[in-house]
Amino acid sequence: MKRTLFLTAIILNIAVSAVFSAEYFVASNGSDSSAGTKEAPWKTISNADDKVKAGDIVNVLPGVYEEQIKIKASGEKEKLITFQAVESRKAKTQGFNILGDYIRIKGFEVTWNKANETDMGIYAGTAHRAKTARKGCEILDNYIHDIEEYGIVAGTYAKVIGNKLKNVRAGIYVNSFSLIENNEIDNLVSTGRNGQNIKGKYTFFIGENITFRGNYLHGTPMETMAAQGVCFFGTWDQAEGPSSNILIENNRCFNSTHASEPEGSRKKSHHITYRNNLFVNTVYVGLLPKDWTEVTIVNNTFINCGAYPIWFQTARQVQNAVVKNNLISYYNHKPIGKNPPAESGICVWLNKTEDKIPDISNNLMWNCKNRNYSPSDITAEPVFVDPDNNDFRLKAGSPGIDAGADLKELVPTDLEGTKRPQGKGYDIGAYELIK
Repeated sequence: MKRTLFLTAIILNIAVSAVFSAEYFVASNGSDSSAGTKEAPWKTISNADDKVKAGDIVNVLPGVYEEQIKIKASGEKEKLITFQAVESRKAKTQGFNILGDYIRIKGFEVTWNKANETDMGIYAGTAHRAKTARKGCEILDNYIHDIEEYGIVAGTYAKVIGNKLKNVRAGIYVNSFSLIENNEIDNLVSTGRNGQNIKGKYTFFIGENITFRGNYLHGTPMETMAAQGVCFFGTWDQAEGPSSNILIENNRCFNSTHASEPEGSRKKSHHITYRNNLFVNTVYVGLLPKDWTEVTIVNNTFINCGAYPIWFQTARQVQNAVVKNNLISYYNHKPIGKNPPAESGICVWLNKTEDKIPDISNNLMWNCKNRNYSPSDITAEPVFVDPDNNDFRLKAGSPGIDAGADLKELVPTDLEGTKRPQGKGYDIGAYELIK
C-alpha cells in the first residue's frame, strides 16, 4: 500500500508540473495586452519576462523585433525556460541579456543597429572579475553577426551548440563546466564603428571542466592576424584566474595569430588536452600553454603554424606533458611581413626546462627542423589528399599511416568520428584513413 501511494505521489507531481508549464507566442504584429496565445500573440519578446516560469516555452514567430531582451526570470535544472524562434533564424532581435539561471535561447538571428551604444549578442555573464555569471543556460542554433563585442558570453554550466557567428570582434566566452560544440565563427572584425582598432578573440575560457568540440573557426584575413594577438582558444589567468581540465578536440581552425597560447603565469593552471584538431595558418606559433602542467597534445594536424607549431618554454610546462602522433607540415607557406618562417616542428627550450622534455614520440614533420627528441619521430612528406583545397587527410601510401603510437582510450576516434585504429596501428595526425 505504501509503495502504491508513493508511486501515485510521483505521478501526480509530474502531472502537476506538466499542468503548470505554459507555452506562449510572440509575433511582430501582436499586442502586449493580448493573452500571449497562438491566436492572440504578444508583440515583444520582453513582455514574457515577468510571466514565464520554469519549464515554460516562448515561441517567437518570424519577424523583426527591435529590442534587446532582458531575462530576469529563472528556470530550473531540469525545466529550463525556453525562448525559441518558430522557424530557425527567422526571428531577428538585438540580443539577449540573461539575468536569470537555466534559460534556453534557440534559433534567433541576433545583430545590432549601428545607432545603439551597447553591442553584445547573447550575454549570460562571467564568473571571475565581474562575477555576473548565470548558471545552466543553453544557447543553441543562433545566427549572431555584425557585433562589435562578444557574440556569446555563456556563464557557467552552459551549453553553446550549433551557433553561427560572423563579423564579430570576439566569438565565445565561457566559464566552468561548459560545453562548446559544433559552432562556426567566421571572420573577426578588427576595426570598430568609429574607425578604432579593436583586438579580437575566437574563443576565451576561464575555469574548470570546459570542452570545445567540433567547432569551425575561420575567415579572418591573415594580414589582420599579423597585427593582433589572437588565439583560437585562449585564456589569461593573471587577470581572470586559473583554469583546469580543459578539453579541445575535433576542431577545424584556420587563420589566427596563434593556435592556442593560454597564459598560466600564476602557475596554478593544469590539465589541458588538444586532440584531433586541425590547425591551419597561424602567424607566430601553434600551441604554447604557458606554465601549465599536464599538457597533452595528441593526433593533431598543424599546417603552416608559424615558427613553432608546438613549443615548450618552462620547466613547469613539461611536467607530465605528452606529445604524440602529431602531423606538422608546411605547405606553400608564406610568412606574413617580417614574421618568422618555419623553424622547428616541436621546440623545447632545454636551458629553461632544466633539460627535461615531454613524453614525445611518433610525430611526423615536413619542411621544418626535426630536433630529434624521439627516435620514433619521422621526417617525411605527409602526402595529403588535396591540400590546395584544405583536405589534409592522408592518402594511401603516406608515411603517417599506421605509424602512430597506440593511444588506446585517449584517442578512440579521429576528427570525423572514425574509429582508431583502422589498420595495424594509429595514423598520425587528426584523420584516420578508412581502409
